[in-house]
Amino acid sequence: MLAVGVLIAFFCGWFALRLALRLARRRSPAFAGLGVVATTIAAASEASVDVDRVETANGLATERVWRIAFAAPAETAGDAHEHVEDAIRAVLRSEALQSHWLPRRPTLMPQLLRALDDPGAGSDRLATMIAHDPVLTADVLRLANSSLYRISAAPLETIERALLVLGVDALRGLVATAMMQPVFRATRTNFPRFPRLLWERTERAARAAELYAAVNRPVDRFEAKLLALLSALGPLIVYGVALDEYAQRRALRPNAAVCMTLISSLGAGMSQRIARHWETSPRLVAALERSGESELATALQVGELLGTLSLLETQSVIDQSERWEWTRGAGLSDRDVSEIYAHLGAAA
Repeated sequence: MLAVGVLIAFFCGWFALRLALRLARRRSPAFAGLGVVATTIAAASEASVDVDRVETANGLATERVWRIAFAAPAETAGDAHEHVEDAIRAVLRSEALQSHWLPRRPTLMPQLLRALDDPGAGSDRLATMIAHDPVLTADVLRLANSSLYRISAAPLETIERALLVLGVDALRGLVATAMMQPVFRATRTNFPRFPRLLWERTERAARAAELYAAVNRPVDRFEAKLLALLSALGPLIVYGVALDEYAQRRALRPNAAVCMTLISSLGAGMSQRIARHWETSPRLVAALERSGESELATALQVGELLGTLSLLETQSVIDQSERWEWTRGAGLSDRDVSEIYAHLGAAA
């Protein structure tokens, strides 16, 4: 009887494992393309990541991107600029900011978020939603065929083909990225490099956060990606408010040091405010505030750090040896970094 019981338990366990793997593949075909990443990172991720340590490294690396974006300012802010800085802070604290400055939520964002709650109908709903917008369709396909996301040798030329190859979860993330990109298009003459570099860093961070979550908490892949996109909105708003306040004082040239200080100190808080204004899920708001569960907050910080380092490397600001110093100093596994980097278009 004992032998029969053991045999039954074995077959039950084997059947449950096969069923779980089949459901995972059915939910996201693109995950098969991350199979090597999943196997390798999972083996290296037994120890938990110290999110505070990663966040500290992320902040320092991000400051280097801001210095590039603002042309490494040497000037300091005088009294006149300090008055402008005070005015900018007052505007950013104002309740009136909500109607005038906060960006409008992309029209299709609520539908995209609702699609998360109905995985069974997600594919049809997502395809229909994209098909109704030719510009969105073109942007999604362009992203799907870019070096950051492409997993197929043959180009993806239709949404139906993208769904088949990438899967619903991955395509949702591409739709969110495509909907957010127009917000970052530079329209200003002062420091126009900032929104461009911010967007490139955001794309890389969102992809890295998605890859990290795909292994450590697959159900949060889309949320991790969306979190990285939301996190970039705050610095963009601070930048816009700062330049508009300077525009009202034509005798003063916008001071790069002031802009960098404000973006570093107020950007995160503005991202949280935008997330609440857009009625984003409490989980995402909590992760931005670092007041909720650690999984999403960790995915955000790891994604931003690796996305930032990837950008700095492509800009020849750091080399591979410096990148390893950053990631090891942050407590990240070499194998984690190598595998995620392979999908960011950077040499591992």
